[in-house]
Amino acid sequence: MVGKRKRHPKKVIEFIKTENASYREIQKKLKEKFGIEVPKSTISYYKRRKTRTKHLNFDSITCEEWDWFRGLFSADGTKYISEDKYGKHYIVKISLSKKHDAPIATKCINVLKAIGIKPTLITEKNCLRIKVSSKQLFYALNKHPPENLTPAYIAGAIDGDGWIDHNVAIQFGQSAIPELFDKILEFFKEIGIYVAVWETKRGYRRMYISYSVLKQGGILNFSIKAQQIKHLSTNGGAGEI
Repeated sequence: MVGKRKRHPKKVIEFIKTENASYREIQKKLKEKFGIEVPKSTISYYKRRKTRTKHLNFDSITCEEWDWFRGLFSADGTKYISEDKYGKHYIVKISLSKKHDAPIATKCINVLKAIGIKPTLITEKNCLRIKVSSKQLFYALNKHPPENLTPAYIAGAIDGDGWIDHNVAIQFGQSAIPELFDKILEFFKEIGIYVAVWETKRGYRRMYISYSVLKQGGILNFSIKAQQIKHLSTNGGAGEI
């Protein structure tokens, strides 16, 4: 009795589909790379099957959720292309604090899942890293901010690179992209809101954003960190500095 033939691993199938060579050459490479012998009929079968590209569904999230994620990436994200024998991998990472940013990590993961991505959560000492491999997402994100920022975008940036100051306000520091700091400051100036800015001895710029400013600018509606100081303003006015 002949047993049912076992399906080849996904990496082998993808290699067959993407390798541009004769069947005999592909057989040789499969033997060298994976140590397996594959009949020409099997190679022909996989070659005829089109590689399916899963497109992300950005319509499944709101514009505000996407802007928040883009702001978070601008402040605390990185992207790069890695390459191995299986091809190129388009990696996107978000790095957060394990102690302070668990709710932000949860929201980030939910956004990614909603558009059709299965993220990997990596814990490294005090850091939470959210990692995905997606060519479409890779090219959809940019570290440099857009021309006009929205409150949701600023909220994402604050959740990434801001911190709560004495439970009454948010401090935002200049990140690796000084343009982001400038654009946020420009946003407040355009809507007529004053924000205190100063520079440390090391030339590191900081911005003090009070609770009332966060509320007036519409950022409170989207920022997890800003919402963590909300209760203070409704109990004694501590947040209304």
